[in-house]
Amino acid sequence: MELYDNINLDKTSTLPLYQQLGDYIFNLIETGKLTANQKLPPIRKLAKHTAVNNVTVVSAYKYLESKKAVYSQTGSGTFVSPIPLEYIPQPVINENLNTMINKPIAANGVINFTSTSLPQELFPTAEFKQAFDILLDREKGGAFETMDSQGYAPLRESICTYLKYYGISATADNIQILSGAQQGIDVVAKAMISYGDVVFMEKPTFYGAAGAFLNRGCQIIEISMEADGMDTTALENLVKLYHPKFLYAMAYFQTPTGITYSTVKKRKILDMAEKYDFFIIEDDNLYDFNYSDDTIVSFKALDYRNRVVYIKSFSKILMPGLKIGFAVLPKKIMQSMMAAKYTTDISTSGFLQKALDIYLNDNSWQQHIKTIRTYGKDKYKIAIKYAERHLKPYLKYTKPNGGISLWLDTGKIPAETLLWEAAQKNVLLSLGSQFYITGEESHHLRLCFVNISDEKLEAGIRRLGECINRHIF
Repeated sequence: MELYDNINLDKTSTLPLYQQLGDYIFNLIETGKLTANQKLPPIRKLAKHTAVNNVTVVSAYKYLESKKAVYSQTGSGTFVSPIPLEYIPQPVINENLNTMINKPIAANGVINFTSTSLPQELFPTAEFKQAFDILLDREKGGAFETMDSQGYAPLRESICTYLKYYGISATADNIQILSGAQQGIDVVAKAMISYGDVVFMEKPTFYGAAGAFLNRGCQIIEISMEADGMDTTALENLVKLYHPKFLYAMAYFQTPTGITYSTVKKRKILDMAEKYDFFIIEDDNLYDFNYSDDTIVSFKALDYRNRVVYIKSFSKILMPGLKIGFAVLPKKIMQSMMAAKYTTDISTSGFLQKALDIYLNDNSWQQHIKTIRTYGKDKYKIAIKYAERHLKPYLKYTKPNGGISLWLDTGKIPAETLLWEAAQKNVLLSLGSQFYITGEESHHLRLCFVNISDEKLEAGIRRLGECINRHIF
């Protein structure tokens, strides 16, 4: 307790005693006399030593928590921040959505590497036409009746069967039908976020999710990505300081980096969610675009403690305009999610729900998944082939072995410069900064390869290589 022997609390000061005590301890932390994760004195002991009441010490510790200088653990005490004060990130509380969603507009003759949709010829239109005909013959005008807000019960049962394909166990009672994944993210935000709550997101991340969360008045903390997922050391340190409501993640072929989480990291993050009492929002956007022989194991498939809200859309794998998806929900948040869905649009199109149920029970979806996976894998191989030929060694990129895009590191060449120069050659790419909430990043481009012919894929990458050569030679 000798560190606290020189405290001089002035009861005549305009500063309250708790703040004087807090500022004294803050100075000990700032000067390194108290080190990372060092435990502060018990409340009663410090109160007695400094001749103040217990409430003053409690308030001082809360004051330090608000400054992120300390964190508390129930039953264990209060500890010095694990992160040096100067490196503690400040939360993002707003962003320029217009910048985040500013994508180039395609025109005739342009090689467009910004499109994330599959070609129309891959849409299962014949199968859905058959499903529509069956539904209309069976129910006539009843096919268009308003549906229960949670969703068509037979479809929810069919989705439980469908999820077994992904190693996920669910019951119909825990399925919420949605009008697409983006609505699912928005409904989660509406149901779970109160003004000022903290949400953790990957850095970089999907701008649509970030916008939904920020529009609810939350604060976002970005967690840097490593080769196998979030930096879990940084994650746990920041969880101690910020106590997030939930963490948003894409476990496979993450947007935009293409990174896939290791099973070890998924288990670590699930353990943290239980230990520190937060939820994981898992956005399954691209899991079906897996080009390896490895089995997909989602956060939800490992979630035996009910900490994961799993959101999946059929728009990417079936048809973009279908606008139908679902969420698998922990019981603890089921009612709030259902209420948020009801006040959003009452219910998703009953006609589309019933048609999708017919389609899923026909089992043709399994062959369709194989078809789009084979198609995506072929495009991926071509993209890698020409990237190796025209972009290396001056642009770095990972080989995600899945997904729909390559994440290009432009190194010393400003990404904005390459984007503009490529556009002069009628090649459109997505600027990396739109995937960073604060927009500060300037050394990445995203190249989507799924909705483009083989000839244009080669030509576009070759032209990008020509732009790079101008800066190298």
